[in-house]
Amino acid sequence: MNPLDATLQAACPTVMVPRYEGLPLLNDDSHRFLIAGDGLYAEVRRPWIHAILKVTDSPIPLPYGPAPRLFNINLHRRALVGGLQHFIRRAREVSPLEHAAWLTYDPVEGAVGYIEPEIISRSEGHIQYHRPDATPRCLPVVDAHSHGMLPAFFSGTDERDDRTDDAKLAFVVGNLDKAEVTVTMRFVGFGLTLDISEWIASILHNDGVASNTEMGAENDH
Repeated sequence: MNPLDATLQAACPTVMVPRYEGLPLLNDDSHRFLIAGDGLYAEVRRPWIHAILKVTDSPIPLPYGPAPRLFNINLHRRALVGGLQHFIRRAREVSPLEHAAWLTYDPVEGAVGYIEPEIISRSEGHIQYHRPDATPRCLPVVDAHSHGMLPAFFSGTDERDDRTDDAKLAFVVGNLDKAEVTVTMRFVGFGLTLDISEWIASILHNDGVASNTEMGAENDH
C-alpha cells in the first residue's frame, strides 16, 4: 500500500460493524466510518461529544451488524443553559442587529466558557465574525448567532459555513423583540447534520441539575 494511503486510512479508518458481537467504540478523540447492515455511519469523538450518525442508506442489505445508537454531549447542563441564556440577553441588547458568540469547552476543568468573537460586519440581516482559535484548554463548541426580530432558522449562508467547520453545535435565536424567543440548534460535522432544536428548547425552559447533557438520537438524511 502507498504510504500516503496507509497514513490516511490509519487517521480515518473504515470498520465493518460485527454482526455477532458488540462493536468496540472509539476511546480516543478521533473519527472513523462504520459500514453497518443498513448503510454507512460516521463515529466522531471529541472531548465534548461522542456520536454515531448515519451518512447514507445502503441500496442493498449488507452482511454486517447494526450500528449502535449514540449521541452523548459531555457538557454540564447548567453551564450550557447559562451560556446560551447569557448570549440571548446580549443578543437582545444588540437587536435588531445580529449578534454572535461561541461557547467553549475546557477538557481539563470540564468548564464551559463564553467568547464574543471579533465582528467583521453585521446588519439586521447578516453577520460575519471570526472563529476563535482552538487550544488544548479552549475548544470552540457552540457557534451561536442571532436573527434580531426574525425567526430562528439556518440560512443558506449558515449551510455553507457550517460544512467547513469541525464538529460543533450551531445555535440560532430569533424573535428577540418578543417575550418568548425562537431557537434552533443542530450538530454539524463532516457534512452531517442532526437537528436537536426540540431538545435545546426544552432544557432552556427547564435548567434542572444534571452532571452531563446526554441524549440518544439517530439522524435523518
